[in-house]
Amino acid sequence: MRTAPLLAILLLGCGLVNALAASEAEQRREDIRSQLTRMTAAAELSTAFNLIHELVEPSVASIHINQSLLQLNRVSGSIEKREVEIGEGSGFVVASDASVSYLMTNAHVVLQTNRNQEFIRDEAGAPLWQGTIRVSLSDQRVIEAEPVGADTKTDLAVLRIPIGSLPVVTWGDSDAARVGDWVLALGFPLGVGYSASAGIISAKARSTGIYRNEGGYESFIQTDAAINPGNSGGPMLNLRGEVIGVNANILSRTGVSIGLGFAIPSNLAQRVAEDLIADGRVSRPMIGVQMTAVDPALAEERQLANRRAVAIERVMPGSPAARAGLLGGDIVTAVEGRSVFGIEQFRTRIASARIGEELRFTVWRNGAEEELTLIPMSWEDYANLAGGLASPREAVEWPRFGLRLTTDEFRGLVVETVVRDSVAHRAGLRAGHRILRIGGIGPVNQLEGLSRLDGSSELTLEIYRDRQILLLRLRP
Repeated sequence: MRTAPLLAILLLGCGLVNALAASEAEQRREDIRSQLTRMTAAAELSTAFNLIHELVEPSVASIHINQSLLQLNRVSGSIEKREVEIGEGSGFVVASDASVSYLMTNAHVVLQTNRNQEFIRDEAGAPLWQGTIRVSLSDQRVIEAEPVGADTKTDLAVLRIPIGSLPVVTWGDSDAARVGDWVLALGFPLGVGYSASAGIISAKARSTGIYRNEGGYESFIQTDAAINPGNSGGPMLNLRGEVIGVNANILSRTGVSIGLGFAIPSNLAQRVAEDLIADGRVSRPMIGVQMTAVDPALAEERQLANRRAVAIERVMPGSPAARAGLLGGDIVTAVEGRSVFGIEQFRTRIASARIGEELRFTVWRNGAEEELTLIPMSWEDYANLAGGLASPREAVEWPRFGLRLTTDEFRGLVVETVVRDSVAHRAGLRAGHRILRIGGIGPVNQLEGLSRLDGSSELTLEIYRDRQILLLRLRP
């Protein structure tokens, strides 16, 4: 009878096989652990993300927009007041003392907008704040926030809350950030709560046209880190835990992240935050030039290495540019030693500068580079200096049509204000739209001689709005 010994041998063999397999699996796990230990770059990156979260999360807040609605109670027949949440976003603490703290967020989070995402304004042209704004801090404290100031040209706003001694973020240098750098985006996307997403800087000095109607500043940091609705106003951080951008918008056909997210550079955001906290408004620096992009023919003619530089068309008399010796025909190739990459980036660089502090320009003139030093001043100071004779706020009004027009450094005329329920308002014109041509006149870039058109029985305008060129006919 050999059946029992044979069975024992078979069982023993199976046990040895199982033991061997378990040993190999354990060895494989040890090998993996060892490999992971040796993969220091990846481990250090993960640790950096852990530390950034630990460092900055206490400074990040959720912002909730509430609105009071009147509702009929069908049982009692009474009218009841009910508060509902109509929007949310993110923000972060930029200043704090013993009694109050200041948070930065996007203007479109806390200001009223219409269906086209245009800011709604009062009769004086001032943007309207949302009704009730509440801030939810990382420690779950919820408190109503007070508006401090908003700047629609940069889509930034500051709120104040009566809670002091909160951790404050550290600003980084957005100009020093490079394509390929790792970044972390923090915020409160899609109502799921505090979240962190990682990615790289995909591009810099990116313009999408989203702020064109406001005559705004677009030199975005593009990232593939997930940015979704609710992330707006949250910080973008480098691997040192410094804020290098304010998450602002995305491009997507679905309304959620597809890897095309955009952040407002920190050098601009920090400057705006300082002004809003100090004065409740932004005092914009100016240098006093009108400019144009360098086209291929001009680049070839002037033998330019930097073909994305900016050409100076006109210098305003008595302006910082004029005082520094900048001339029409000069080409600005760099600011503070960093290359210029188009008009939008150049405008943003100037808007990020501090009034009264030197800016070093590199210009291409007569086949060689020259260094010039400019000191930006405010538009208000320039208007006072010019005694009103060459005021940058010069405008033309057409009362019969309900329009006030002005100029800036771009082609066309800027619609500065539109009177509510006027001819222009009913035709769809809004502040920030741009008039490119006027029927019977052609392209328009200057205000001279345009006041007389207010007496016209009809105006045909070619306008730019919402990234489209349209024709409008106005009849008072």
